[in-house]
Amino acid sequence: MIGIKPLSPELWRPLARIALGLFLLSPYLIWMMRISEWNWLSLQEWGPAFVASISQAVLSASAAFVLGFVMFCGLQWWTLPRGRVLAEISLLFPNVVPPLFLVMSMIGLAWPLGALPQGIYMVVVAHALMNAGLVAVALDRLVHFKLGGLAETAWVLGASPKLFWHKVGWPYLRSDLSTIYLFVFSLCFTSFSIPLMLSGERPATLEVAIYDILRLQGRWDKAVLLAALQSIILLVLAGLLPQAFWPQKFSRRNLEFLGWKAARVLPFLPGTLIAMGWMQGLGAALSEPAPDLPQGAMGQAIITTALIAFSVGALHLFLFFIVATILPHESLTRFLNGYLAPSPAITGFGLVLVPLEGELVNLIKLVVALTLISFPLLYRWLVHTAIASLHNQVAVARA
Repeated sequence: MIGIKPLSPELWRPLARIALGLFLLSPYLIWMMRISEWNWLSLQEWGPAFVASISQAVLSASAAFVLGFVMFCGLQWWTLPRGRVLAEISLLFPNVVPPLFLVMSMIGLAWPLGALPQGIYMVVVAHALMNAGLVAVALDRLVHFKLGGLAETAWVLGASPKLFWHKVGWPYLRSDLSTIYLFVFSLCFTSFSIPLMLSGERPATLEVAIYDILRLQGRWDKAVLLAALQSIILLVLAGLLPQAFWPQKFSRRNLEFLGWKAARVLPFLPGTLIAMGWMQGLGAALSEPAPDLPQGAMGQAIITTALIAFSVGALHLFLFFIVATILPHESLTRFLNGYLAPSPAITGFGLVLVPLEGELVNLIKLVVALTLISFPLLYRWLVHTAIASLHNQVAVARA
């Protein structure tokens, strides 16, 4: 029997890169195949939402940066391992729970004082609370990784923190800080649930506009064009700053010199805010009669949730393994750093259009949709740094 000759790496790696790109772009491809008539957007249809999205994202990212820097200064006072771990968990907690939890916590805490105000500034406040902790932890890792020794030297020589940041911190970290700012900007620019709930009567952002066009007008072609416009803008911006900002290995140093004692409790603000909102909601829920659910419904819901979570995690792991195998490749790296998934509305409705039905099929669609939404974000946040640090070893191994 004649064996089948395996594909050479020079052939299957390009094929794998193409397949990965097609998978990430699949929501757009599905829409393009199903839409028979296309109509271009007028300026009145996308202009106000575009301006509102840019304004909101700039204000949100700037507020998150200012608050994140203050939290970074407070974090430096927590030098003991246990206290620092708790502080970092609190800082990153809003990024690992659905944004809806943060909004509900804000509404619950504001309820005794009256209804929570709505408008762009409340959206900015919510985004700042959600992303300031990420900025603080990322800045902490960068400073310890790149400037730890210089900071200790400046402290010994008697330099003030202000002089250190002006002469050392900003010149050394400005490109890294620009990358972090762009990352936070992209999170705020593509945010959906927070602007939907808190923006009030102001012009909708692009994400909300996409949802409204699908829900109210049924104009799928225009929704796809809006989503494509959003993705192209982020791809162009991220292409300018494709570097990593989350060092994997760094030496922890004692940098109380850069700390601000008055801000030492601020690192616990994000986690405490969400926890207080949960506790208030839990108290209200316990005071109400238990809902009348069908027998076994709760157990089935728990099993289904666990199955979805495990499947999404396994698919992420598989995709990250594929990425690690087919990199380094400059064009693919720039694409993965610049690409953010289409809006949840585009992704969800796109997979609904796939002409297959059934419980198992619907479960697979849900797993794929959640993966498409979260994979680009996790790659830019964590995986790119780990893979980039191995490029030299990969080149040597392939040689």
